[in-house]
Amino acid sequence: MSGSSAGSARSLRSRGPPVIDPFIPQGLPPPRSRKKAATWTVEEEATLLNFLYSNLGQVADGNFKKVTWNATAAHMARYFPPSENAGDKTAEACECKFKMLKKYYYAVADLKCVASGFAYDDIQGAMITLENADLWDRYTKVSQFHCTRQPDAKPFRNLGFSHFQSVELLLPSSARGRFV
Repeated sequence: MSGSSAGSARSLRSRGPPVIDPFIPQGLPPPRSRKKAATWTVEEEATLLNFLYSNLGQVADGNFKKVTWNATAAHMARYFPPSENAGDKTAEACECKFKMLKKYYYAVADLKCVASGFAYDDIQGAMITLENADLWDRYTKVSQFHCTRQPDAKPFRNLGFSHFQSVELLLPSSARGRFV
């Protein structure tokens, strides 16, 4: 009876507890999935800025209060319901988007200054051609040694910033109109 279970008192198939292989993980929770990042259209960005402008009275120390960001997230969810393909526009996502729009504002404001060395148009951006592409690459390169580099200007190589005036209205009065 070698190699057979016919003569044994127990059959592996019919009786007893199931055989558990110690090398196969049992009962583990499914792997954590990452939350999808919020994606923004130009229209959604405009809605965000308009809502913030309507709540400008709730600014404290140049920043919006947490309650305003929560209301902004609710407003965005009402007009742009979350989809399967994009993450929710949470209070944190709305605040992060506004911070990014402010960075873009300052980058474009610097481009509008004659000191940048670039012509800037609200529709065509910095209008970079083959002749000035190398200069543009050096201007937008991230450098730890030169604080004058403008990596935030990269999106505006040949594209304008449609929210420039809207963002400017939301900045503290000490920052408004500095560059135009």
